[in-house]
Amino acid sequence: MRRLFFSIFSLALLSACDDGEIIVTSFDFEDSSVQFCEGPNKNVFYSVNNNDVFESISLEFRKNLVSLDEEGNLEPPEEDEGISFDLTGDSSTDNRIVYRIFNSEVPSDYFCNVVPPKEPAVVEEWISGTGATVFITTSFGDESPNVDVDGDGLNNIDEGWDPDGIDHLDTDEDGIPDYLDVDDDGDNIETRRERETEPADEDGIPNYLDNDDDDDGVLTRFEVQEGNEDNPTLFQTAEGISNYLNAAQTAELQHDVYIDHDITRSYGYRIIVEDLKFTKQDGSGESIQYQSYDFGNYSESGINIILCPSQDTNCGDTPDETDPDETEETN
Repeated sequence: MRRLFFSIFSLALLSACDDGEIIVTSFDFEDSSVQFCEGPNKNVFYSVNNNDVFESISLEFRKNLVSLDEEGNLEPPEEDEGISFDLTGDSSTDNRIVYRIFNSEVPSDYFCNVVPPKEPAVVEEWISGTGATVFITTSFGDESPNVDVDGDGLNNIDEGWDPDGIDHLDTDEDGIPDYLDVDDDGDNIETRRERETEPADEDGIPNYLDNDDDDDGVLTRFEVQEGNEDNPTLFQTAEGISNYLNAAQTAELQHDVYIDHDITRSYGYRIIVEDLKFTKQDGSGESIQYQSYDFGNYSESGINIILCPSQDTNCGDTPDETDPDETEETN
């Protein structure tokens, strides 16, 4: 994977060593997947190769440059604006990229230990300096036709997903397109559950797209027992038949309760470094520079995404730890 060639070119694309010799080095990790961990002092993206040579490449950077959730997973930046930061030097406290060759196999947790292991030993090391900028672009990894993002049993393409990202179908007009909406028709019954029931009326509309499943003039979400407003299936006044499927039952309870619309998604990060310069750490002064270096791609699944229907004004609110109305006055 690592290729080291010593050549002299009349037209140099890469930087020369101090002695004038041009060294062309390819730190090639195309067969390795980028990993991430929250280290003791920094965050780290890294790749390890134990195939034909024991080697690693790592991007170490300050913790405040990205956001992590409570489990230490990367959180997507808001509005897909991406992340960028400068490499600040070659010391252990700097934002930097380090390439290493080891004397034996590199363990998967090498970069995430509080105390770096003594083995395997480093036999060669190249470290970046200043002047480079890291660009991390972000995108969801589930924006494709044959993926079921919201887990309702329907692929994106079957729920009006627009590959151009402009005109997604939104049946209930709640601001959440159907391919991301666990409740496509906004009736407080999840789409996956409504797909398991036969239509109770003859309007030709499947239950998961019909906000009045039994066509009795009462919206499904209001055919519900008080206290269970977020699940109309629980309200049954005829044995074994939920009111929302029974046209003869027209009891109605007005409320403004909505079911949870949060889903989990997969997210991808592409890491590109501009004007990257490596220097070999053996005192030789050998160096190499890339106009653009593709560090690799990192993907993370199971990221919780909070989705709020436009009609739900309470969605996303975080209650105060102390409610002023419930605080007793003390003298």
